[in-house]
Amino acid sequence: MLGNNKFKKTFIKKSDTLRSQEDQKLQKAKQFPIQNLFSGSLKRTGNALIGCCPFHEDKKPSFAVYPETNTWYCFTELVGGDSISFYMKLKSVDFQTALGALAGD
Repeated sequence: MLGNNKFKKTFIKKSDTLRSQEDQKLQKAKQFPIQNLFSGSLKRTGNALIGCCPFHEDKKPSFAVYPETNTWYCFTELVGGDSISFYMKLKSVDFQTALGALAGD
């Protein structure tokens, strides 16, 4: 019985360490500046950076990046999110691929 309890403690410690590493990776990816991923030009308007949306044909700028919250929004598609969702949509990749790329893996 003692050996089993020791196994549980070791497993929990490793599990907590892995969870902590994943949380750090997630936070690092979310902090990656969206404007550094954007290949077009952005113009500051108040608290936002405005430009043409990279996801559709855009004759009039409909895309905004909010540096204070590191979020984005397309007013034509009515979709937005954080740096991870931007990378996923921009590169057509899954969450884990985007997470690894933005966290520097």
